[in-house]
Amino acid sequence: MLRLTKKSEYGLMALAYIARSESGTTSAKKIVDELEVPRRLLAEVLKDLSRSTIVSGTRGPGGGYRLNKKPSEISLCEVVECLDGPLNVMECSDHGVCSHSPSCIIKSGVTKLAEDLRSVLTNATVADLAEGSPEHHPHPAAALPIFPV
Repeated sequence: MLRLTKKSEYGLMALAYIARSESGTTSAKKIVDELEVPRRLLAEVLKDLSRSTIVSGTRGPGGGYRLNKKPSEISLCEVVECLDGPLNVMECSDHGVCSHSPSCIIKSGVTKLAEDLRSVLTNATVADLAEGSPEHHPHPAAALPIFPV
């Protein structure tokens, strides 16, 4: 089953939450409390996102995390690869060596699937997620659906 890891899931949730923040800066504690995510794992995620310069953190009163780019400029692929490494559907999908070659009958299909998945995640952004469901919006003006009804 293809699915995001908890690191990527919490990273995307945190970035969407920061993007929705009225001030543009949000404390890790507020993210943990509002999104009900594990503190330790979120700390690790925010550290990785800081290292890759997706976010920057400021310590002390009034500090917190802020996005270093507009939410529309942060692709989901960038975030997932920052937190989990290269996006691979199967071992051979990153153009690596196929252990079943030359008899592998699915390599070209798997390679195409990996390329399509990468394209979808590259074209989707944190802004797309931040515009989602209204239940965690800090202010009503930010509640915009991703898809028109």
